[in-house]
Amino acid sequence: MANRDIVIFGAGQLAEVAHYYFTNNAGRKVCAFTVDAEFLSEDSLLGLPVVDFQSISKNFPTDKYEIYVAIGYKKINTFRSQKVSEVEKLGYRLASFVHSKANVWSGISIKPNTFILEQNIIQPFVSIGKNVTLWSGNHIGHHTSISDHCFISSHVVVAGGVEIGEGSFLGVNSTVRDNVKLGKHVVLGAGSLLLTNAPDYSVYIGPATALSRVPSNRLRDI
Repeated sequence: MANRDIVIFGAGQLAEVAHYYFTNNAGRKVCAFTVDAEFLSEDSLLGLPVVDFQSISKNFPTDKYEIYVAIGYKKINTFRSQKVSEVEKLGYRLASFVHSKANVWSGISIKPNTFILEQNIIQPFVSIGKNVTLWSGNHIGHHTSISDHCFISSHVVVAGGVEIGEGSFLGVNSTVRDNVKLGKHVVLGAGSLLLTNAPDYSVYIGPATALSRVPSNRLRDI
């Protein structure tokens, strides 16, 4: 199936990043950005028009363009999943991206609105659902399944045989041991370590590094 030109939903930093990768790594043509009417404050971004999503099909018909929904983990991924559903109901095909420097096993099926950045290692027999973001530098172990609408941030380690439930968020440098099951909408904070199954809607936050009593301008005297 031939690639079509892309319209990116969003006008923030994530949309700018998506534009960069689609253009400079995948060689895709991005033609415009789109946002909901109430958030339409600028008429251009990166030299491209920003258009009203509610009337997008007038100038960007469904048979000629794809849409990528560039939304992060706002409201624990529910906002992105809702917008993906709206795009599909309008009849658009959803774009996906896999970086050329991601190490992805050959049998994987890339679903709509999936975004996999550089230096991800995705081992054999991993399955990834629809509308999943894998930011840069993650390790996804063999036989792991990632359900729809998840967001995995940078340098996350997921061991083999893990099940990650729908809408979950894994923060920077978090780690999940092998054969652990995460329920729906689980949140792992930055640096957290998960060793047991996690029920739906559970939140795990690792301890933050304590503030030193010694200010940095005194370190030279120590």
